[in-house]
Amino acid sequence: LTEVLVFAAAVALIALLGSFQGVHRLDDLLCMLRSYAAQHDLLHMWHTCAVQDVAVMFVIMLAAVVSHICGRVNQGGEMSAWAVAHETAHSLVVAILMLGLIFLLYVLRILIVTVDVFCYQSVSNPNILEATQSWNILQALLRKASTAMELGLLALLAMAAFAVPAFIVDQANLGTFSNTFNRQIPNVLIICGVLRVFVVAAAVTDKCMRVPSLVNSLSFGAGTDRDRQHLVEYIAHSAAGFYICDVRLTLGMLTKFIYVWAVILFGFVGRELTGN
Repeated sequence: LTEVLVFAAAVALIALLGSFQGVHRLDDLLCMLRSYAAQHDLLHMWHTCAVQDVAVMFVIMLAAVVSHICGRVNQGGEMSAWAVAHETAHSLVVAILMLGLIFLLYVLRILIVTVDVFCYQSVSNPNILEATQSWNILQALLRKASTAMELGLLALLAMAAFAVPAFIVDQANLGTFSNTFNRQIPNVLIICGVLRVFVVAAAVTDKCMRVPSLVNSLSFGAGTDRDRQHLVEYIAHSAAGFYICDVRLTLGMLTKFIYVWAVILFGFVGRELTGN
């Protein structure tokens, strides 16, 4: 069942991002982000972070595919034509899903960099008017990116939420916990890659939440205390960040999500081990 869930997530992600409306939104978003990055000399930094993300996701993909093949071989018997076709299809699905995750990380990385650039510019050249204009552009980019990617992330969120129930169902079908765990290692690696995307998305919001305290500590010149306070309140009340269906994603929210499902999973595993 977990493999079916991974397949459904890959199909949903590609369908949502690859639809006509999705492609149009993403094309407009990438044009805006590249223009912003070129204007602030961020292309090299953006591409460096993207290469690192590609390397990490490739390692996860390779580990998932190899562990799935090893699990098939450890079951004994020769690799039939059906088994080869199954492994090929599984590898293709994992590759498609990882390509979707890499693209999402590619967009999310520049969003993090833009927040860092705003903070750097505010510290190196404190100017209330320029800071206000830069923040308006920044939060517009964040909302544009959230709108373009929220459906794809929603599909991945559903996959992560149903992963634990799928694991429990697979354990009931396979019988022994050790056999279930060995079969689930590739899926666990894939889910780790999905959670990595959400961690990066939540980091965008957390960086935005720290900006008001940074701006409040800056000096914009004599007689600007009131204007600085207005800027701090404006940034705080703008509630900039990464949104999924108008819900601002934070690391605290993501941590609670992981904690709840981890408690359920470990409770089930402990009961199984005690019963055995």
